[in-house]
Amino acid sequence: MQFMDTDHAKRREAYRKELKGLRLFDDNFMTLFFRDNIEGAQLLVRTILDRPDLSIKSVRTQETLINPGRSVRLDILASDSSGVLYNIEVQRENVGADFNRACLHAATLLTHHAMSKSKAKAQSQTKSEAKKHEYPQIYIIFITEKDFFRNGRPISHFEWMIQEDKKTISESCQHIIYVNGECRYGDQPLEQLIYDFFCSNSNDMKNKILADRVRYLKEHEEGVKFMCKEFDELLKEAEERGRKEGREEGRKKCKAKTARDVVANAMARGLPMELVADLLTLPVDAVKQIADQLKAEAAASL
Repeated sequence: MQFMDTDHAKRREAYRKELKGLRLFDDNFMTLFFRDNIEGAQLLVRTILDRPDLSIKSVRTQETLINPGRSVRLDILASDSSGVLYNIEVQRENVGADFNRACLHAATLLTHHAMSKSKAKAQSQTKSEAKKHEYPQIYIIFITEKDFFRNGRPISHFEWMIQEDKKTISESCQHIIYVNGECRYGDQPLEQLIYDFFCSNSNDMKNKILADRVRYLKEHEEGVKFMCKEFDELLKEAEERGRKEGREEGRKKCKAKTARDVVANAMARGLPMELVADLLTLPVDAVKQIADQLKAEAAASL
């Protein structure tokens, strides 16, 4: 059954059932949870960096940065009052948490920022001023469901260093941090934060800021309507892109030919694979297999 032909009430009921089981580790829910959510993003960054004084000024989700030769889609992109940039990636599977991907994100953010500043640079600016403001501090933070490095630590920091001297290069503007989702049962703020990423019920969460937002999106009628509307829009967009890709192949061939495109678009927007399966009228396992293939191909291309 095609998405547009699905009974409205049944579709909404399917959304509500799906919504109840979603956690912050699920892309579709995480994306909408943190969209324009400065308070939530601020709690994340403050806790991970142990900087309670830090003030986040802006936050966007699923931001696409286009640089020459490569584009990168970021889960969460935030900036603070000092102009520091924070890219937070939430990864359920290790295949998407490759360290080289973290490096790619850092380089892409740096390049994108440099290109933007270069275009906007005023001619009256001195060289010393230009050099001072050319490179922002960039933090790439991967929150992984599993212990990616298998070191048993809740957090791992990576900095540039001179290996022979064992000396960190303090001038570096790129900082990479991995947060281990398996370290979530202690009483430290970071462990409690990660614990909340595994909760589907707001009553089980330890951080009030996160719990209140989850409760609003899942239990308040206004929040539930917002989530259902967003699911509607995302599914429509994914279906329309799939149709455009293979329209000339005919309806049946289009469905088979563009399944990968629809799944790829849905993954980029954080849609549940169960809803994508309904859209494509394919078994859920088949859709998940396509998603796994796309993830493997993306990791191999790094």
